[in-house]
Amino acid sequence: MNPTERIIAVTEGKELDRVQTMSVLYDQHPAHQILGFPKRTDADLINSWYGQMFLKKWGNKRIGRFIAKQDVKRALYIGIETAVKLGFDAAWAIWGPNFSRFPDPNTIQDDWGNYNNIVFDDFGNASYYYREPKITSPEAYEQWSFFPDPDDYAKKTCRFFKKLLSKYGNKICICADIFSSPYQVMFLSIGFEKLAYYIRKNPEFIKKFITRLEVFSIKTAMAMMDAGIKIIMKGDDFSHKTGPQMNPKIFDEFWGPSYTRICTAVHDRGGKIFIHSCGDNTKLFDLFLKWGFDGGHAFENTSNVDIFKEKKRYGDKFTIIGGMGVDYLLTRQSKPEEVVEKTKELIKNLAPGGRFILAPSHSHPLVDMSKEIIMLETTWEYGKYSINF
Repeated sequence: MNPTERIIAVTEGKELDRVQTMSVLYDQHPAHQILGFPKRTDADLINSWYGQMFLKKWGNKRIGRFIAKQDVKRALYIGIETAVKLGFDAAWAIWGPNFSRFPDPNTIQDDWGNYNNIVFDDFGNASYYYREPKITSPEAYEQWSFFPDPDDYAKKTCRFFKKLLSKYGNKICICADIFSSPYQVMFLSIGFEKLAYYIRKNPEFIKKFITRLEVFSIKTAMAMMDAGIKIIMKGDDFSHKTGPQMNPKIFDEFWGPSYTRICTAVHDRGGKIFIHSCGDNTKLFDLFLKWGFDGGHAFENTSNVDIFKEKKRYGDKFTIIGGMGVDYLLTRQSKPEEVVEKTKELIKNLAPGGRFILAPSHSHPLVDMSKEIIMLETTWEYGKYSINF
């Protein structure tokens, strides 16, 4: 079996030789811990006089858009490179070329309709922090001229993932996506309050936006599969740490039909599809199954979700991905033995019967990669089937 075939086998309930693992890494500092640190940081470059001059003069022009896209691509590549070097079995590869303009030296635009502050982590690596929606009315939606073109992006997506697979496809299973989350994009671009308002007062506007995102999601997913990708992993945050952001009936009415069609399109091509959703999704797992997802990530330790209960409820038909917390366990604060014990607990309770992939619940700059190494080494030692420690 190649790496992708192994992950697919897990989703079908097969117990392989050992538990499989997935990397969730898109912050630069954790990758630098493994691959080496750059001589100059993003902060050094962007805050320099010539960096500021470039952003002011060319940041909103074609060359600025090119630089933004190249930086996103570079971050994805070093994340995959790190996962391969550490020995992960799979990696979530989410490509987001829709971050493509700098309206000013401190702002990066998401072409789906929101502005983000350019921020730096404690180590000088550039990232972004959501600031404000830009599509706050149906009129603003009609006037927004930056929406990504689905056909153009489908071509770019196919080329990008072909290159990615040619370099890493025989080393690791790539679970791929392009940022086009039908729900999350909307509450970022419209604003949560206005989204709730228009669901009640102008539902046709909301459905029109959802349809645009659905078309983009399907066309780019099919392009990824044309490139050779077998597993799509949609990132869409439906929940807070205490439960769903909206009534599940609203999610099902407005977003359910689109996600059903997205999942069906992937399945019709012989692929698998996972959902990443932060927070406590306990009340949403029935919907994820109804819509057609084969598995889900993240099962955040700091939310109210109980990963062990969900395995008992859905483990015969839904792959559980995640379980290892990044708020404490995978940081410098934890002790190595705590990581070992948590890894063993997850394996013992979740691995029997297959449909479990051990993974960090998320990514952030303060992840200590020495703890991820301990997690992996413990999995390799104790995760051999059949689980009997």
